Amino acid sequence: MNSAALAKPVSGEDVGDCPYCGQQTVLSLPDNYAPVYVYCSICGKKFIAERLEKGVQLMTLESAPCFSDPDCRDIEMGGGDEE
Repeated sequence: MNSAALAKPVSGEDVGDCPYCGQQTVLSLPDNYAPVYVYCSICGKKFIAERLEKGVQLMTLESAPCFSDPDCRDIEMGGGDEE
């Protein structure tokens, strides 16, 4: 990797391969298992990172199921004013 070298991850960060360009990028993940959006430091595309019991799952926006997409998840889990 000769372009911008990745800094060593700090606490709460991990490194993973971007599902779009395949290059390693730093992931800032919450302590819980909630999925989050991450921007690749190489190609700049937004993708989804979801902490699993063993490791992290990285998904493109197009391939992620609704419960793994933070915006869709918020809508489906009761963000509305239904009566």
